[in-house]
Amino acid sequence: MRPLHAGIWSGLCVIVVFAVLPAAADSDGVLPAVWKEQHLQLTYLGRTSRYSCDGLRDKVRALLIELGARRDMKIVAAGCAELGEHLHPGRFMPNVHVVFSSPALPDTAKPQHAGDLSAVDARFEAFAITSDAFRNMDIGDCELVEDFARQILPKLAVRDLREDIACVPYEESGSRYLIRGRILRALPRAAQPRAAQPR
Repeated sequence: MRPLHAGIWSGLCVIVVFAVLPAAADSDGVLPAVWKEQHLQLTYLGRTSRYSCDGLRDKVRALLIELGARRDMKIVAAGCAELGEHLHPGRFMPNVHVVFSSPALPDTAKPQHAGDLSAVDARFEAFAITSDAFRNMDIGDCELVEDFARQILPKLAVRDLREDIACVPYEESGSRYLIRGRILRALPRAAQPRAAQPR
């Protein structure tokens, strides 16, 4: 088994930044969207890397923020190994419960839920998630990224999704991950189109 990640067990907040391709002008342009509230759970099934609950929570939070979720999300992680415990495969089943809002295209066939927030202008923009040592993402996170791609990513407004994920349990050599596509992002307030002023 590979050694534990340095710093994963510390109580310090882990800041994770993911490689995101520069936003380019999209042929779809600006779209009317709404903030959609979701209550989801991610279960970490990986065996290669072990995370503290703080580390797992912070990485999932950073992933969601990089993919356009609002920062006022609520995340609770549970089932993680404690510092100093001996680790046995299958003993722990870490999971993250998250409540967050992200841009979504309005569904006129369904009424808005109480958790849905106000309308917002948005645009599909390119993104990429891959290993990057300078951004605190490495091959050891392969299984976490794979679980995120299977359990959370399908719930977001994504187009042209392409995945190349191959995780080798207990090994870093041979593992790889690259997720690319276009994600619906809310436009900054300064970029929101303004209504024409009456003359």
